[in-house]
Amino acid sequence: MGATSILGVVTFGAKVLVVAVLVGFFVAASSASPPRYVYRDVALVAVSGHGKVTSKPHGINCPGTCRTLFVRGTHLTLRAVAAPGWRFTGFKSTFCNGAHATCVFDMVSSHDCVGGACPTGVFGVRARFVRDS
Repeated sequence: MGATSILGVVTFGAKVLVVAVLVGFFVAASSASPPRYVYRDVALVAVSGHGKVTSKPHGINCPGTCRTLFVRGTHLTLRAVAAPGWRFTGFKSTFCNGAHATCVFDMVSSHDCVGGACPTGVFGVRARFVRDS
């Protein structure tokens, strides 16, 4: 029973009408669908050497913030920038390998984690920087 059907039945004074409206909204709210859950996964970056890794969307700014929760399915871009006197040699993981300064992937299933086995929902990437010669 919604608020409009209650109002159609009630023809008394304003005080009773207000109560009928409140009851109508309570009934409508209690019959709403349950909340939808939002699953989040962890992006984890390990840096060796001197440099910075940032993410888009915002969240990773490593060193400093090297792990962040993102909504499952996020299209994540990691970008590496070497410190002065250092150079970036590459990302290493099961989904980003090579000397490209960007690592792009979708957080849709668990991959590997830096250092071995990790719990479901962890996406690990290692970024390596070496001294410039």
